[in-house]
Amino acid sequence: MKILIAPDKFKGSLSAKEVCMAIARGIRKIKPEANIAFHPMADGGDGSLQAISDHLKVHPQKVITQDPLGRELEAGYLISGDKAFVEMARVSGLVLLEEKERNPLYTSTFGTGLLIKDAILKGCKEIFLFLGGSATNDAGIGIAAALGCQFFDRQKVLLPPVGKSLADIHSIEVRPFFKPDSIQFTLLCDVANLLYGPNGAAHVYAKQKGASDHEIEELDLGLRHFAALINQQFQLDISQIEGVGAAGGIGASMLSFFNADLKSGFSVLSELTGLSQKILKADQVITGEGKLDAQSLEGKVVQGVASLCKRHQKRLTAFVGGYALKQHQIEQLNIQKVYAISDMAGNLQDAMIHGVVYLEKLGEQYAEEML
Repeated sequence: MKILIAPDKFKGSLSAKEVCMAIARGIRKIKPEANIAFHPMADGGDGSLQAISDHLKVHPQKVITQDPLGRELEAGYLISGDKAFVEMARVSGLVLLEEKERNPLYTSTFGTGLLIKDAILKGCKEIFLFLGGSATNDAGIGIAAALGCQFFDRQKVLLPPVGKSLADIHSIEVRPFFKPDSIQFTLLCDVANLLYGPNGAAHVYAKQKGASDHEIEELDLGLRHFAALINQQFQLDISQIEGVGAAGGIGASMLSFFNADLKSGFSVLSELTGLSQKILKADQVITGEGKLDAQSLEGKVVQGVASLCKRHQKRLTAFVGGYALKQHQIEQLNIQKVYAISDMAGNLQDAMIHGVVYLEKLGEQYAEEML
């Protein structure tokens, strides 16, 4: 019997690989002979570089770049062949700022752009940019500025590439240091937000990035203005493209100036890492994530693995920290059974601290019941 373990990370507690190892230890206590393979996954957000490095032969790169407030920062990305993998949360992420520093009017994705610039200068032809966890709402003008674009106000004064500048941009000069059609950009995310409006970047995400209600309105107006300017100057309407609102609207600049593709993070990662073929060869599949809830039904790892298992007619089990789905929703995901840490832990803190111990115990339970 071949068992494939393909979970997401348990955010704030365990990496996807640590989840694999804990479950496997539990299974082997009951079934020492179990044939178990690991396939740690991610959905395009933070943790994606780790998933890539678990599966591909990669060369880590270190670059002196900038954090969301323009301070010097050493950060890394991965190169595999002529492909570069950049995770924006490592450079332009909210986790890099103290709470009092957080305000998306003044943060920028410029540092992420410097990583991309470094990759292009090193000969990479495909850039995979993993979105999620950003501290920014600059519509990607920070990245664009690092790659050679400039943004001017009515007086032809060069504007800093931050969220507050969006409403003041009057003209754009797109002069990247490379030929745009020589590089393929792929943006990977797991949300479908539009650029602006009630479901847009500012209204949905800016509050958690430190913006007040008034500042959210200011940012939303800036995104609206920027979209209108792009439509006027480049004859491209980006206002209704799902996913452009991810990570503070990065897609607005990347699609407009660099012809980027916007794709599901899980689907690209599963293709790059050969997940479908691994599932095809397995007898049983285990997936998991920290919390199984309504978001799990919208492009997350669990939903993606479930879809592949359904296609290949494989039995699927989920190991989770906790869950908030109804039974019919679990059945909709084609999950045979859910093993939850919350059923064993005393409280959330206990579950987070002792997640490995509980996953091992759940692995034992799985082996007794399912093998």
